[in-house]
Amino acid sequence: MSELKDMKIMIFPSKYIQGDGAMNLLPEVMEKFGDKPFIVATKSMVETSKKLMGNTGKVEQFGGECSRSEIDRIKTIAKDFGATAIAAVGGGKPIDASKVIADEMNIPLVSCATIAATDAPTSGCAVIYTEEGVYVEVLYQKRNPDVVLMDTDIVLKAPTRFLISGMGDALATFFEANSCEHTGSLSEAFALRTKTTMALTKLCLDILLDYGRQAVKDAQNGIKSEAVEAIIEANSLLSGIGFESGGLGSAHSVHNGLTVLPATHHLYHGEKVAFGTLTGLHLYDDLGIIDEIYDFCIDVGLPVTFEDLRIPNVTDEELKEVAESSYLYNFMSHEPVELSVEKVIEALKKTDKIGREKKAAKGM
Repeated sequence: MSELKDMKIMIFPSKYIQGDGAMNLLPEVMEKFGDKPFIVATKSMVETSKKLMGNTGKVEQFGGECSRSEIDRIKTIAKDFGATAIAAVGGGKPIDASKVIADEMNIPLVSCATIAATDAPTSGCAVIYTEEGVYVEVLYQKRNPDVVLMDTDIVLKAPTRFLISGMGDALATFFEANSCEHTGSLSEAFALRTKTTMALTKLCLDILLDYGRQAVKDAQNGIKSEAVEAIIEANSLLSGIGFESGGLGSAHSVHNGLTVLPATHHLYHGEKVAFGTLTGLHLYDDLGIIDEIYDFCIDVGLPVTFEDLRIPNVTDEELKEVAESSYLYNFMSHEPVELSVEKVIEALKKTDKIGREKKAAKGM
């Protein structure tokens, strides 16, 4: 797509619906796309999906990992059923798997997110892992989801850690787009950024810093509030538009590198991305904002130390493996500084060191 490199492109889902009871619209939405709706649901949402769809369509339980083998398994079932559209009900991994299936079958996709943990619901790309959870690649679809349903009530009932993880993923959006803008690097649309994109990534960051702390408190108490609604929008819509149309950088590179350590597989995507954001700011912080970001992460419960990442005794050899893996991804080249494996290792260690110092200062 080299012919696009001098153009500015923004990517959107066709329709985004957020609010209490949004999931109840699923049968009506799916009916518009044909008479054989196929639902891919996480285990906890299988019965809910069956009840919602009634005798219409088929519901298949997602196997747990967005791997090529799981994608192929579900696609075979969907083809045999004659699916006219696919809806993914669950978190980022079943949504990503369903994107690939819908794209390869050339049928519409509806993403019905039950958590606000990533920006997967709105994006037109899918992260593929091995069956063991190690990052493999990103696959790009021909179009973004046709409809996104974000049910505030369902999101609020999920563990608050998911909402916090989503903030970790969204936190990287502005900083990575900012780095890409400085270097002229291409976005996930394989093009340059519009001013609208940059404004939305800044809005995403502002919402996190303005509403994030209160949203965590409200979510923990099951309170539907302006703060919770704002954070769901930032985590899903703004971050989704922002990373695709803005571009990726060191934060996601570090995330991908961390997946080589099995101990980190129990962490959510956004938790690792948040640590990667801090590492990236140690590599490049033209706004002098790193202290504010540390405080935010600590206050809402995002990782700032190796111990938070469940690797308290990580060795230099393991950090080298993480850094080498991070450095191999082209996202790292989007940073406006000259980098090396050694500099990434140094930044990882510095992230942990400052994180420990700041937590100690807060009595943690």
